[in-house]
Amino acid sequence: MIDRTYTRSFLQLVLPLCLILCSVNAMAQCAGIDDSITICEKDADDANKTFNLFTVLGGTPDPGGTWSTNDPANFYALDRNTGIVNLWEVKNSGSHEFTYTNICGGAEESAVVTVMLGGYPGEDNIDGSADACGDDPAVNLHGFIGDETEGKFQDFNGTWDAITPEAIPHLSLNFFDAESAGPGIYEFTHTVPAVGSCPSRQATLLLEVQRPANSGIGSGLTLCTTDDLSVYTDFDLNSLLEDEDINGTWSEGAETNQLSDLTDHNIDIQAIRDNHIYGSFSFTYTVYPSHAVCDIHRTTVEINILPAFRGTMTAPNFCEGPPRYRIDITDYDDTLISDGTYTVSYRLDSDSGFQIDAAQLTLNPDRTGFFEVDANSVRKNETTTLSITSLGLDVCADIQIAPIQFIVTEPIANVTDTCEGDDVPVTLSDIFDPSFTRANGTYDVNYTITAPSGTETAHIASTITFNSGSAEFAIPASLITESGEYDFDFEVDNGFPMECDITSTAIITAIPEAIQLDVVVDNSCNATGIDVLVTAPTLVDGAYIVTYEVVSQETNAVLIDNTINFSGGTADYQIDVATLEQGNYTITVKSTQNDTTPCRTQFDFEVNENFAIEGVPALPEAEPLQTLCLASFAPALPTLQDIVVEANGEILFYDTAEDLDILPLDTQLVDGEDYFISNIDPNNNCEGSDRIQVTVSLSDPEMPTLVEGSPAFCGSENPTVGLLNTSVASSDGIVWYDSAIGGNVLDNNETLTHGKSYFAATEVSGKCQSSGRIEVIPIVYELEAASLEFSTLALCGLDEPTIANLREAESNNPYDVLWYDTPENGSPLDGSTLLVSGTTYYAESYNPDTGCMNPDRKAITVDLTNCDPEDYGFFVPDGFSPNGDGRNDTFFIPNIEVIFPEFTLEILNRYGTTLFKGDQNNPAWDGKNGSGTAPNGVYFYIINYNKEGHTPVQGRLYLNR
Repeated sequence: MIDRTYTRSFLQLVLPLCLILCSVNAMAQCAGIDDSITICEKDADDANKTFNLFTVLGGTPDPGGTWSTNDPANFYALDRNTGIVNLWEVKNSGSHEFTYTNICGGAEESAVVTVMLGGYPGEDNIDGSADACGDDPAVNLHGFIGDETEGKFQDFNGTWDAITPEAIPHLSLNFFDAESAGPGIYEFTHTVPAVGSCPSRQATLLLEVQRPANSGIGSGLTLCTTDDLSVYTDFDLNSLLEDEDINGTWSEGAETNQLSDLTDHNIDIQAIRDNHIYGSFSFTYTVYPSHAVCDIHRTTVEINILPAFRGTMTAPNFCEGPPRYRIDITDYDDTLISDGTYTVSYRLDSDSGFQIDAAQLTLNPDRTGFFEVDANSVRKNETTTLSITSLGLDVCADIQIAPIQFIVTEPIANVTDTCEGDDVPVTLSDIFDPSFTRANGTYDVNYTITAPSGTETAHIASTITFNSGSAEFAIPASLITESGEYDFDFEVDNGFPMECDITSTAIITAIPEAIQLDVVVDNSCNATGIDVLVTAPTLVDGAYIVTYEVVSQETNAVLIDNTINFSGGTADYQIDVATLEQGNYTITVKSTQNDTTPCRTQFDFEVNENFAIEGVPALPEAEPLQTLCLASFAPALPTLQDIVVEANGEILFYDTAEDLDILPLDTQLVDGEDYFISNIDPNNNCEGSDRIQVTVSLSDPEMPTLVEGSPAFCGSENPTVGLLNTSVASSDGIVWYDSAIGGNVLDNNETLTHGKSYFAATEVSGKCQSSGRIEVIPIVYELEAASLEFSTLALCGLDEPTIANLREAESNNPYDVLWYDTPENGSPLDGSTLLVSGTTYYAESYNPDTGCMNPDRKAITVDLTNCDPEDYGFFVPDGFSPNGDGRNDTFFIPNIEVIFPEFTLEILNRYGTTLFKGDQNNPAWDGKNGSGTAPNGVYFYIINYNKEGHTPVQGRLYLNR
């Protein structure tokens, strides 16, 4: 109903001002005059969607102005240019002002239209179509009373009241706490207030709160991979839930493969551990609601199998000084824990107490690792026990690393300054043994000597006795080869875990210059005179006494003797032997030093010389013709010292019987050459006057001839050196070497290496070999094993893929690839052979040019369920007609068993009762309800695709017989 009121009395009251007012009104007519209108039931007339405010203005407004509103809630309901307002879009009842503005004679004028708008409470909803889920704490009641089909929306400034007493405590403004109220039917009213002459209006709502699905409260289970899990081989997942509905089903991730069907809720955790070692494994309990207004409810529980830390911890004993001490992990079990960085907590125990600290532990891919201990936490000179207590919450608390012991100390070495030629005294102290107490018992001491010249030598002092961590021993004088300052570095062996430097220095003083004596015999075979030569340093204190005597070798009688006294320098004395008879003699010259020079170690000196009067030695003995095999001396040639001679004394070689020039022993022999040999008698230094003759013959068999320089073999046949014999020709035996000269003899069973040079020599009668060798370089065709990009190949079985499709998995193989369905032996498969899902195929590398193959086959498993539903027109039918006419008699989803092989299908009636459960083995519903027949009507389906990336779907289907 619309009431329009025009007030005219105002003009009669102000008649005396008529002329002025008429002038003003004439100016304001372009914007019109303020006016109002009352509309009680805006929802009763479609014309209110396009209500023209311009028609309400009083006076004679001119068109062309603009409209505005002071209420932002009405901004989008108003067309500012036309003044058309959609009153159905004005969501609040009451007074609403709209201003019209126009330009009048160059000035801006305005008029206001006031719309008194009655309230619209919405539509009654009492037919049972209003449902809410019992797990919703804030159900917006406004959502049930609007008429969205006609574009009607209730006012927002109405008042909601609960008629059902049980609903009153749970209603707040327009929100109803269905979760607290619980399932049931509740009545509410929405009332909009009276506006002016417009009465109050009310809408009634009957809301049914449906019972929600409840999958319960889940709890996790945490175990260690090293635990005894035999008690978990039949673990009931239901034990991890509380307060759950019993009509739910369990599902799992693809990696566990424990649940056999939707009724299964028992798993073998020990088998999961055996297959995966460790990890977090999810299982989900799903409960479907009895009404579609409620969501499917899921609770996921986690079975956490924690990795375990098992291995060996080692540490040396440390010298005090560095800020941190490195602790090494060796041979940790990388099947129980992965490499990476962890926070390790550790405890240090010693006689002074304990310390607890943490550090970063690095585990390397090669099963080694390390962490560092803060040096401030370790007590010096006390046995410290280190224990790892934790690697954090993500690693099993049962740390299977045995504690270790070490000690931090500062060992001391002291080496005493010594004279050259004397043993060097060494004292070690503060040395600890492997039991971490000061050493007692015998130990080996390794030490390094660095001479003044920088020369470094390593030595060992065995079984040194220690007492309370101290020991004394001496470094042999023979190891001291220079005088000056030496550096010494010591390490106690026999299990000592010390790794710190034990060093010292010492000054080695040189031995003073000694007296030098020499005897010169003019002719060793028939002496006539002897010179005694003396060189002596300047004495610090004392005198030189030199004596000499000539003794008969036959009678040991002293035939000539004398004493010489002098005070240093040089001297030359002549000894007359003219009175001696024929025979062998020895002259001895002696001196005694008695000065007090520091580090004097040698005080007595002596020199001897043998000579003869009319003495000639016996001739040498040797085979007159000697044959030598050149290959025995390659790459060099035989020399004089290779001639076999037996003689008393030193052997001398000459070119001729009369030649006086002695040939050097490294003189190379010449084939067919004659050599002459004599010797010197050691009793008198006399060389014999006669010589024997030896003729040399040098033998060198002819080397083999080459038949095939580059024979070819297949590496898969494991060719050996013996196969190379056919590549050379020889009338004698063949011996193979690894180099052209010298080298090693190769066994015929040794495996050939591609491109390596092998050298064949001739061997005559198993003795002399040819010095020349022929080279053979075999070609061994080694094929790389076939390589694949991946170990599984996902294809769509609807495409009927064949062996040829396996080429997609090949990884740039340089050779041909043959495919088999067995890991070894068998026959290659034709490219047109259809693939079988779940079957493992094997790739083998093959070179058709050489006929060689690599028998190491690589495996790939085929999955034929990789089908994109959109590519194959996948759809879910919306109905079927099980009337037995042979057409559309079952509810069946085409190709679902190929695209989603793990799918499950559930058919429910409108009351939520399950009529049918299907899967790949039972994919089609024939319209039966147990033993009965389901009536025509609407049914609901729930499809779980059970495939990553595809969420479950629900829908309706129509059964029409």
